[in-house]
Amino acid sequence: AGVDESAKLMNVDPDNVAFCVLAADEEDEGDIALQIHFTLIQAFCCENDIDIVRVSDVPKLAAIVGPSEESGEPRDLHCILITV
Repeated sequence: AGVDESAKLMNVDPDNVAFCVLAADEEDEGDIALQIHFTLIQAFCCENDIDIVRVSDVPKLAAIVGPSEESGEPRDLHCILITV
């Protein structure tokens, strides 16, 4: 869903989130805004007993998740929520 959409969903309905996947490549380490989002999401997950899975290979995650949307826009895979 991406970082922004995931944060919105967790704020509205955290009880239905089974776990959170945070994905970042080495090049993302310098993205201060993304790192701040990750910190806030991790804090929210800890506060709501949501397990976090860290992934260090965004392209591999994209291959597992499947092709991008029909619009051709690349999906934001930095944060994926698995819901129940």
